[in-house]
Amino acid sequence: MKRRTKFALILAGVALAIPQAVSAKGPDPKLWNGTWHLNAAKSKFASPGKEASETRIYEVSGDRITMKSHSKDAAGKAMDFSYVATFDGKWAPMHGNPNADSISLTGVSERAFKASSRLHGKDTVSSTATVSGDGKHLTLTRHLLAMKGSPIDVLEFDR
Repeated sequence: MKRRTKFALILAGVALAIPQAVSAKGPDPKLWNGTWHLNAAKSKFASPGKEASETRIYEVSGDRITMKSHSKDAAGKAMDFSYVATFDGKWAPMHGNPNADSISLTGVSERAFKASSRLHGKDTVSSTATVSGDGKHLTLTRHLLAMKGSPIDVLEFDR
């Protein structure tokens, strides 16, 4: 293939990719920012680690999100973890979570983002977080990759 033809194909591919990346919107702070409480009765746990309670605080500012979580399992054991990340797919540190030490976020829309978590470089969780159109409900669907059978939990949160 001629050098000019290769260059033209590469340039065309880049030209197609740039508008898609630029047009993807990140989560809307008006829908996300605030405190969310787990509704354990509405949630569906396929994993053995059912949470009795969890409170998440999200703060979205531009392409950056801060998340803090405080949860208790069925036995009453507490866990606090947090992260600050951007929606660019780059890995950011996660603190306090025994199942993950880093997280990568990708904005899907104003109401949703995808997350991947790792522990020592090995994928542990793949999840999608979606806020309802009215901003009152948050659904977190998490695929626990590191567990036998890779169970899927669906956690429902309310304001």
